[in-house]
Amino acid sequence: MKKILILFFFIVTSCGYQPIYKVDKNKIEIKIGKVEFIGNKELGKDIYSSLGIKTITNNKSLEKLILDSKKNIVETSKNSKGQIISYQTYISVKLSFFDIDNNLTREKTFLKDFSYNVQENKFKFKEYQANIENNLKNKIIEDINIYLRF
Repeated sequence: MKKILILFFFIVTSCGYQPIYKVDKNKIEIKIGKVEFIGNKELGKDIYSSLGIKTITNNKSLEKLILDSKKNIVETSKNSKGQIISYQTYISVKLSFFDIDNNLTREKTFLKDFSYNVQENKFKFKEYQANIENNLKNKIIEDINIYLRF
């Protein structure tokens, strides 16, 4: 019985399994020479700081990153009185990498959206909208991390 247990322990611990969505900020190997933010700069800076990419400004041979982020809240429906009853929030982030000659090397756009109804309590509704925006931002950060790893 002990032999089977020891054999099982060695098989499970030495298989090298790692979850795909695991983000280890200590193992990131992406280094950028310069970063530019276009669009919603506050959102772009939040996303960039969460990625853990290293910026080395004194090395001119590294790639340049342009992060174009947009947040849009759209009224999707109104009732017969003309009052808004539902919204949809979109967050879009476009990553563009450029080499030292300013040629586009790779580019990817990440888009997340969410539809929701209006709540009567305006304070709770504003908190709810902020929570939705934070969740959409976190999902985009996860997608960007996966894209940068592979």
